[in-house]
Amino acid sequence: MSKAEPAVAARADDTFAVGQVLPLEHAPPVRGLRALAALVEGDIPAAAAERLRDPRIPAEQWPQVLKREVAMTLGWAARRIRARATGAAGPPPAWHGRGRVLVLLPAHGLAVHALRRALPFALCGLPTAVAGHERDRDAVAEVLAALRDLTGLTPAQLSPAADAAPRAVRAAVPDDLVVLTGNPRTAETVRRESPALVLGATGGCTVLVGADPEQARRTAALLREHDRPGSCTRLHSWRVVPGSCAGGPGAPEPLGAVHPSAVYRLGAVPDRPIGTEDGYVVLPCDASGVVGTLTGFARDPLHRWPGDFLV
Repeated sequence: MSKAEPAVAARADDTFAVGQVLPLEHAPPVRGLRALAALVEGDIPAAAAERLRDPRIPAEQWPQVLKREVAMTLGWAARRIRARATGAAGPPPAWHGRGRVLVLLPAHGLAVHALRRALPFALCGLPTAVAGHERDRDAVAEVLAALRDLTGLTPAQLSPAADAAPRAVRAAVPDDLVVLTGNPRTAETVRRESPALVLGATGGCTVLVGADPEQARRTAALLREHDRPGSCTRLHSWRVVPGSCAGGPGAPEPLGAVHPSAVYRLGAVPDRPIGTEDGYVVLPCDASGVVGTLTGFARDPLHRWPGDFLV
């Protein structure tokens, strides 16, 4: 597929199926599954966790955050292996998987973004290079080295890009894939500069919706206590809406104008995504502000990233 070819529309039942970027013929090896399972069942070594820590997150909270990310990755890997083993057709993938992967990281959350947007490709055997802002070159290298140590991957499978991000983008070839996290304008620039297929996760905030205005107000206040500078989980607004509607009549702004990373829905079944609205994923959220699942987070109808843990 060239970058000019539109992705084939997924069937309705494929909204949250694995295989939305990479054909199911590529799957993590059993040893990769075992490595992730060992991290989830035991404790992630403290030294490795510290190498990966997001400085915006308090040290006492980070191990829990990191373990949830690893657990979500394990769940994705297991679903992908199961789909391949059962011969499931899977959704139409956005990319053919015959080239290399270049992952571009934003200025914040290096480890989480590498886990969600780079590690799945490397676990499936695709040579995956990662680049961030040039000032973060050493930090990116440290994050990738820690991930390799935890998962048993090699530098040939997961490594820092040899060149700075702009040159790495221009060096990509049509068979390659570029996965970008950042601003929509950056995605547009990368698409102009690269002959590769470009998939971008460019949402910059979240929206909370619920039927009870007082509950929505209280939960929004709790979510804002955890806002982090530059985070794509920063709460933009809360809305009182009927049913699951988030951007319909009466909404302050249409979702496309807000361009969220996700819509959080109060009072929904907590352990699975609800669906999509205007191309954005709707995820369950409880009254304390805890989001029940991250599957599908960062779905981007503008730049076609299907959502996290769906590769």
